[in-house]
Amino acid sequence: MGNYFPEEASIHSRLHEDLEGILGTIAGRYMGQHPPAPFVYRAFSRYGILNAKDRRYRIDLNEKFPDARPGQVSYACAKLWSDGTREINLALTCLGPVRICCNGKQVYKSTVKDEIESKHRKTDIAFVLKQGWNIFWITCIKTTAGFGCLVGTSSPKWLPLNFHSPFSLRAGQSGWIYSEPADEDRFTEGNLPEHDEREEITGLVWHPKLDWGPDQAGKTPLGRIFGDEAAGVFFSWTQLKVTHYGRSLCTFTGEALSPFEVWVNNEQAFIQKDAGEFAFTLNLSYGLHDVLVKTTALLPGSCGMTLSAAADGNGCGFALPYPVQGIPGPWLYLGPFPLEFSFHEAKEIQTMHRLFAGKEGKTYWRADAPGVYVRPFLENELYGKWSYPLGVTLYGLLQTGRILQRPDIEGYVARHVEMCAGIHEYALWDQDFYGYPGVNHQLCGMESLDDCGSFGSLMLEASGAAVTPPVSFVADLIADHMSNRQERREEGAFYRCVPDGISENTLWADDLYMSVPFLCRYYQLTGQREYLDDAAKQFLLFKKYLYLPDYGVMSHVYDFKRDTATSIPWGRGNGWVLFSLSEILAVLPEDHEQRQDLLEFYRELSRGYLALQGTHGLWHQVLTHPDAYEETSCTSMFAYAFARGIRYGWVREEEREAYISAVLRAWEGLTRISIDKAGNIHGVCRGSWYSFTAEYYKQDLLWNLNDVHGIGIVMLAGIEVKKLRDHLGAGLWSAKEKF
Repeated sequence: MGNYFPEEASIHSRLHEDLEGILGTIAGRYMGQHPPAPFVYRAFSRYGILNAKDRRYRIDLNEKFPDARPGQVSYACAKLWSDGTREINLALTCLGPVRICCNGKQVYKSTVKDEIESKHRKTDIAFVLKQGWNIFWITCIKTTAGFGCLVGTSSPKWLPLNFHSPFSLRAGQSGWIYSEPADEDRFTEGNLPEHDEREEITGLVWHPKLDWGPDQAGKTPLGRIFGDEAAGVFFSWTQLKVTHYGRSLCTFTGEALSPFEVWVNNEQAFIQKDAGEFAFTLNLSYGLHDVLVKTTALLPGSCGMTLSAAADGNGCGFALPYPVQGIPGPWLYLGPFPLEFSFHEAKEIQTMHRLFAGKEGKTYWRADAPGVYVRPFLENELYGKWSYPLGVTLYGLLQTGRILQRPDIEGYVARHVEMCAGIHEYALWDQDFYGYPGVNHQLCGMESLDDCGSFGSLMLEASGAAVTPPVSFVADLIADHMSNRQERREEGAFYRCVPDGISENTLWADDLYMSVPFLCRYYQLTGQREYLDDAAKQFLLFKKYLYLPDYGVMSHVYDFKRDTATSIPWGRGNGWVLFSLSEILAVLPEDHEQRQDLLEFYRELSRGYLALQGTHGLWHQVLTHPDAYEETSCTSMFAYAFARGIRYGWVREEEREAYISAVLRAWEGLTRISIDKAGNIHGVCRGSWYSFTAEYYKQDLLWNLNDVHGIGIVMLAGIEVKKLRDHLGAGLWSAKEKF
């Protein structure tokens, strides 16, 4: 038997044939480890360091300080949080001489080649992060050739890094800070300031600046933020905190430069039609109360108001209406909108989860500080993330929730999907506005099928008939990408162009899963037959390039640079093919012109996989190599597709018993070898590159514990085993032990 853990620690030893219990344990472990959590909202200055086109931070100090003299020194500083010890890689391009310190130790010093080849040279630097805050300090020296650097994660889609601002007064803010040039180098390894000190101790002037200049001090916040010439509709949002238990008579006073209206707890509370002083009272209970002010500035220079509150002599005060880190003051500001702008309820405005159509284009919430906007960031490991392995993980969770009749599991998936789809219009704007988005990194950078198809398919499955406008918006973007932008061969097969990349000019078996399930569901959503036809066509085109007739299975990759398949039958690559083939056969009309060809292809592949099942019921990492490790995700996908073939009648009658036996052996092997009693999933191969040698897959491409490429697939396999047992009418399979 396999050696991932002792058999006594397996879920089979604990739950035996209790399929519902096994599925619930796997789902519960995953949700417990990745509980629902919102995006983190932080202050970010547009006057700070933005991202270049390749998504790295562009610390171009020549642009910031065009009058700097050769030999002068500036510093860039940021901090990065890590939940544990881990290694990261930063990609560095030097615009001039630089030194990088991490946690007080110099880890890189630029070379002559770095400086001379600055336009073309990109250096990957490995860092080991400690648990907690990690402080990055970059020393930049001005030369006549350049000043500064470009730096950022070497894998922006998969491992985005959210750098935070150091120093106590910038706590909670996002982004790098940089100093004005000094005539000498003041800081070296070992004598760098602490990240939580006041920045004044450095004796340097740091940017972006935190405070307005003296010429702005006498203006209202709206006037400072939007300018004296601004006219239109503006919103200011805060919360009033009443600290007296019971009810209090709260008095609001102030002076307005223009007409305004006030909403408290989504109800209109006061209207002032003219400029001037005002006062009004409200009877409010203990606790927090949303306060929204709509200001209508009819003329330039008439923008804003002051507002204070007191409650019966008891304590009360304003507080931020949403937990935004690094924001100075208790108010958020939005605008300008056209004078004719209208809305139905205050809560339409009091939200952080949408982008607003303003007078001058799209807009979002701002703070009373120079150039400071509110930005959402994904700082959860997995929850709220858009990625292809999470697409299949959540698909497994969704179907588990359905079959176990567990609304909590279904709701967990629905909320994750809603987070991603609901924020995407904002995320695209965020990417354009700052150079790189704080959320939906993979979807915003949609360049390949990996970026969109898997999670897009899950999104549509989770939505069912209740497709919301955000889901429809994202689905249409994905469909347009697949139809009009995704690279294809002359005959229409999806492939990977990726100039100068490791997968340049290749076709991967994986991409059938990254495309076909979405195309099938988009066809079901829209009724447009061309999407289903495209999905069907892909299988026959991929078969032409990847099918290995000697074994009846598929090569992982076809390399057009060498005009040959790799001829390595990687397990999960083959699993994606059969899994996706079962997805399209389940929705393809009986009279579809390619149904019979696809049905025969399913049977050919299934016979090939059946013949290669291992002695313990699992398939191997390289299907034709019994010495390769027993791999969990491909085993789950073969069991899933076989079980569906039996139920739907795709397998021939004379072969049914062999396939039933294969499915049950596979599931028993998974519960004994791959799933421990806590619901952890072992033996799932990590994300792959490709190779022409089996040794890469066997010796280098090893497995990870609870890898998201396999968790959902295991649950889906269990669900299909349950459906198969019910289909066969064997009541003993669903019987639970009673204690």
